[in-house]
Amino acid sequence: MPAILKNTDPSGLSTALWEITESFNELLKAASLSTEEKETLDSFRNENRKLQWLAVRVLLAEFIKPRPVILYEANGRPYLKDSNTAISVSHSGNMAAIALYTNGTPGIDVEEIHPKINKIATRFIGTEEAKFLEQETLTNQLCIIWAAKEVLYKIHPEGMLSFKENLSISPFGIGDKLKLTGTITKGGVQTVHAMQCLRLRNYVLVHTV
Repeated sequence: MPAILKNTDPSGLSTALWEITESFNELLKAASLSTEEKETLDSFRNENRKLQWLAVRVLLAEFIKPRPVILYEANGRPYLKDSNTAISVSHSGNMAAIALYTNGTPGIDVEEIHPKINKIATRFIGTEEAKFLEQETLTNQLCIIWAAKEVLYKIHPEGMLSFKENLSISPFGIGDKLKLTGTITKGGVQTVHAMQCLRLRNYVLVHTV
């Protein structure tokens, strides 16, 4: 199926979300992989991981033709071969997402809303964030905060950040479309970043704006 979300804003930031309903063979055909990419795909043992990996590349082809190859830096950050367009990728469950930007570093994260997030909350929730958490919406809030911090981590040039100590999210409500503000504190320097959060079915999608 085509992307269920596809948008390019006036700044040139493109974001898209793909719901994986296709079979492995359907995605493989649509992806038109190079020999090297096929070798990478074959190295994955998890079948769902293969579907997610393929869906990201099919989604990329919706924006850039011919589709560039996605490579990875030593720290795991993706980039496009022979292109000045920066890319961020994410996948969770049966969703795959990308963000593309030529004027900076984009960040995107998609997360399935699941109660298991409650078990690890103490690892990434800071003191100030704990103050605005509400029990009746706890799982949703935790998933949004986690996704937003994933985005902050992805856009920071150095990485090696503590989700609890270096990243913070300002108070927000609950709704299908939210504006978020996140702060990165590293080496005595603070930078503030605007993000957007969308809820689609049982997933949250957060990206830079």
